[in-house]
Amino acid sequence: MKVLSLVNLTKKQTEKIQSISGVDLKVVSPKKVTPADLEDVEVLYDWSNTLKDSVLKSNTLNWIQVVRAGVDALPLPQLADKGVILTNGSGANAINIAEQTLAYMLMFVRRMNLTARHQDAREWKQDDGYDEVYNKTVMIVGVGHIGTLIAKYAKALGMKTIGVRRSDKPAEYIDEMIPMTELKNRIGEVHFVVNSLPDTPATIGMFNQDLFATMSKKAYYINIGRGKTTDIDDLISALENDEIAGAGLDVTTPEPLPSTSPLWDMQNVIITPHDAGASVHYEERAFDIFKENLKSYVENGEVVVNEVNYSTGY
Repeated sequence: MKVLSLVNLTKKQTEKIQSISGVDLKVVSPKKVTPADLEDVEVLYDWSNTLKDSVLKSNTLNWIQVVRAGVDALPLPQLADKGVILTNGSGANAINIAEQTLAYMLMFVRRMNLTARHQDAREWKQDDGYDEVYNKTVMIVGVGHIGTLIAKYAKALGMKTIGVRRSDKPAEYIDEMIPMTELKNRIGEVHFVVNSLPDTPATIGMFNQDLFATMSKKAYYINIGRGKTTDIDDLISALENDEIAGAGLDVTTPEPLPSTSPLWDMQNVIITPHDAGASVHYEERAFDIFKENLKSYVENGEVVVNEVNYSTGY
């Protein structure tokens, strides 16, 4: 079985893959890969647009494992039609994204978003409204690997958790799970709204004026999901009109956020450059997912972790 990796594996990782019986591994940099490298390949580890046409023409490729959680850059309808198995790296960045989400919440309640600006201005200044996350309620919209871990950390700090997803199936660390149909009815009850939604046709522009107007004026909006899930103009209006208390944004539309955006000058906004998913530990965790899937695929002909549902896009 030919396996093509577009990830530069370490010596130890290479040995782990080669130890799986029947695997013929080839590693090529995504910058140097050519369609010829895909010949007779059954398993592709990660994605390159350079190979798009070759992938869609391939008669041997049966499974693609991508490193990142998002798969919106791939030709999903065509891959679905070909019956190609697709798995992602969901969960590999859950720890760092959950930690960064907590950082936004803690900065807001401890007014550190303002303190950082005072430091830049060399001002020794205290602000009004110092608070705590303890006993606050966080609503997590999109409860997967990341959302579950955010809930775990939030519970450790004494917070209450409400989860929102397509079904109301319970999840660990979520005090109450509600379906998406109840989002607007319940969003006004919470202190923090965390958006961890993927980018799909159903989620584009989901967070808009209707939802922001329904939120508590004391609530903060945090987006660590995808920029397209938020109507950025509606968010700006909500912040300018004091309809919400503030926003922590790791993703925006467009990216990079233009220097002319009024968001940069808002003291109640924390902007990070889509770096919540970055961690020195990410690639090793993503590799562990691939290794587990590859072992199962070789032994049983099926993957066991993170298979993407083409109908939902995640």
